[in-house]
Amino acid sequence: MWLRGALMTALVVICMTANAQTPTLVLHATFDGSCALEGGGAGELVAGEFVDGRDGQAIRATEEGRPAALIPLAAASPDEGTLMFWFRPERSRPEVEGEVLRWSPVTTAGAPGPDVDVVQRANESQIAAGNPWDERHRGGAREVYGHLIPGKWYHLAVTWHRAESDLCFWLFGIAQSDTLGKWNIVAPGDAPWGEMLSIGSTFGSVDDLRVYDRAMTGAEIRAAGDYRDGECMYDEGRVFFDTTLDIEPLKGELIIEDSFDEPWQDRWVLEGPGILTQEGGRLRLQEPDPGTEGANHVVLWNMTPHPRDFIAEWEFTPNQVAGLCIVFFCAQGRDGESIFDPALAPRDGTFTGYTMGDINCYHISYFRNTCAREPNCALRKNYGFWRCAEGYDPIPLEAGATSRITLVKRGAHIQFAVNGRISIDWVDDGVTRGDVWGEGHIGLRQMLNTDGWYDNFRVWALK
Repeated sequence: MWLRGALMTALVVICMTANAQTPTLVLHATFDGSCALEGGGAGELVAGEFVDGRDGQAIRATEEGRPAALIPLAAASPDEGTLMFWFRPERSRPEVEGEVLRWSPVTTAGAPGPDVDVVQRANESQIAAGNPWDERHRGGAREVYGHLIPGKWYHLAVTWHRAESDLCFWLFGIAQSDTLGKWNIVAPGDAPWGEMLSIGSTFGSVDDLRVYDRAMTGAEIRAAGDYRDGECMYDEGRVFFDTTLDIEPLKGELIIEDSFDEPWQDRWVLEGPGILTQEGGRLRLQEPDPGTEGANHVVLWNMTPHPRDFIAEWEFTPNQVAGLCIVFFCAQGRDGESIFDPALAPRDGTFTGYTMGDINCYHISYFRNTCAREPNCALRKNYGFWRCAEGYDPIPLEAGATSRITLVKRGAHIQFAVNGRISIDWVDDGVTRGDVWGEGHIGLRQMLNTDGWYDNFRVWALK
């Protein structure tokens, strides 16, 4: 009897704990022909129309600069919560270089509260969750994508936890970027929480708007989103590979070998105001303090060109957990020149000089410390900054932890691995974004705030 009673008590405690942790829906607008809220109350139709939604109807603004509707935010708490909704872009990205389309599907403009901005340029789209405790919505968390497809539904969520200054935004239930433990951590403001959510834009439609009473997990967001077959980030979804990459049978002639002993300076060219130090047989690459005049990102190029098909491998050890690393490869001038040709525009570490400048290349971002929940790698093709593939980044977010980075290019096939575990596995079709790039130079890039060590850098030709 005693054991049975103890088990029953434990079961009750477990159930109570589980129930206490279940997120509660505090605001729900379906926009099926009205601005009525599930559970009572209603929003105000401002300059909107109801259009076809995922099931019933959705809402879209009819006038530039005016929202489709205003929804009362009183049920939401500035201390903790989750906002989620479906949105559908209605316009293609600009085709004119330099033109920018900027719109907010959901915001509390002029007051603190949930804020989502979409910025579309000719070569990229950005989705940002602004600081919900700042009326200017500065800071926050953002991610850059190749482009958003007009007419396709995307599920976006924003979670916030004020006591921890934690803000995260999610796409299809996958964490994209957060501020937890980062250099751009958001500070809670003192202004009162906004009274109304401004919904909709002429640039896109909104459907199934929900607010929950606590910050939800990815699994909870995915369950609430009720995704169907085919509803995902087309070619932008993260891929989790469990396979390993065996490069030993592929290695041919050793083209480059550098353990960064003296005189390593003769073999590398630095662009940007980086600080290079050689200690204990490793090369340390640091950025100037962000407050330093002229501080910028840096790129360190190896002067020896690699062949069309190659294997590159090096060791990376973060000295602190902040920043972003990138490897450029197959870098050539856009007319086939060497990247060191003096006729090309000078480069000083500014990113557009490498992605939208005088060179063609591929680049992969890794140690991408923008989301502690689900760090990731991304492969892009330049000229144009086209996002081609994405994968999980298993580099430990831990100072002093050494990882072995491997990059393999076999014709159009590109693979990227960390400690032997494949992260990116992509084939360039040679059509969508131009020809398959071939021989060129490799460059190691670090963004501001990054401080890391490199060692045992090697490049082999493929057999």
